[in-house]
Amino acid sequence: MSIYTNTSGIDSVRNAFMTHSQSVSDLFIATPFFSYHELFDEILNLKDEYLIRIIVRLGPSTSPNSLKKIINRKQFQIRYFTSSLFHSKLYIFGDKKILIGSANLTQAGFQSNREICIEVSHEDERFDALLKLYNSYWTQADVLTLERLNEYSDLYSNFNSNSTHKFENEIIKKFGEVCPSNEIQGGFKQSKEKIFLESYRRTYQEFESAYRVVESIYKSYQRRKQPESEVPLRIEIDQFFNFMREIYVKGDIWKTISFLEKNQQEKKIRENLDSWFLEDWSYLDNQIPDRVKLINKTLSSEQKIKNSSMDDIFQAIDVCHSIHSRLRFFDGGHDTLKKVFIKKNELKQVQNVISYLLYGQDDYVTRMGNCIFDESYAVKEFGRSAIQELLGWVNKENIPICNGRTVKVLRYLGFNVEVFN
Repeated sequence: MSIYTNTSGIDSVRNAFMTHSQSVSDLFIATPFFSYHELFDEILNLKDEYLIRIIVRLGPSTSPNSLKKIINRKQFQIRYFTSSLFHSKLYIFGDKKILIGSANLTQAGFQSNREICIEVSHEDERFDALLKLYNSYWTQADVLTLERLNEYSDLYSNFNSNSTHKFENEIIKKFGEVCPSNEIQGGFKQSKEKIFLESYRRTYQEFESAYRVVESIYKSYQRRKQPESEVPLRIEIDQFFNFMREIYVKGDIWKTISFLEKNQQEKKIRENLDSWFLEDWSYLDNQIPDRVKLINKTLSSEQKIKNSSMDDIFQAIDVCHSIHSRLRFFDGGHDTLKKVFIKKNELKQVQNVISYLLYGQDDYVTRMGNCIFDESYAVKEFGRSAIQELLGWVNKENIPICNGRTVKVLRYLGFNVEVFN
């Protein structure tokens, strides 16, 4: 984890922003104070294929002139709050990094003020929670049109620093009190805006492309450890990944591996598959067939999900490795996790979300993306890995199991995939 405090050029929030922005195409920004449009001139001089979404607060420290410099540029979408309750500072670089802390998007905030900003990587389990928070802000904020910006500029031109409170009241009188809420608006319904979906789709497609290479080579062996009627191939391949993670990809060794050319990847995959087919993997032989039956008993149709209790559903999703990997966060282990899951969630919401994830009308990447990033689909203690893994267990579309373990093994095999927990 990196921390930026503006004590030097290297340590500045500005330097971190410039560095991270070059590796992505999507920037998502929430800042109550904005007056540093020159920063965007610099990054757009380096490349212009950005989509930049920015949420500001209309108030004493947000410059209408800076907003006018960017509002008509094709890369920008701007929204606003008017309430002083909007005080978050979030800088999200696609699906790779987040800066969160005290720095507003002002020249002082990015260079001279003694700020504290912490860098959060996509490997951190809190990463998706911050994306979901930003998504909530974006859907609640109002769109800043040129007409509204001109009205704000007129108010600002009469602003006197000695009458800040009066100016803030004039803004609210003119535009209404636009305030982020702690409540989910509209209940369980699909948001029309999927602001992180395309970034997620690109990342998932990188994973799926790598997985299909492994799947193709696996099929070429014309061997199975379990018959398809007992264990679908995608679940047997997941157990190959499990074997890899436990035997060869321990700890963070995947971080030390370089990306490999296609022929090198195939050679490495075959070497490990040779070992796999010689291995007596008792978990696959003795437990996986029963787990397939267990999860299908509850989740193999929408009607079964609708008729299931919370205990039934938890027992079914407990099949997922991703659920077990969270036990380290709960004193008392499995029993505590179950109690927390049941306490924090409502049965109808869980039923609706899982039904949508497994059987919704949208394409499966959209369904996963909505369940990960849209707060109206939230199920507590059920994050990205569990969402992707559950769909891998229960589907008829040959959708693979994708979790933190899987992508770390693919990274170890030389594929350029994003790794998350």
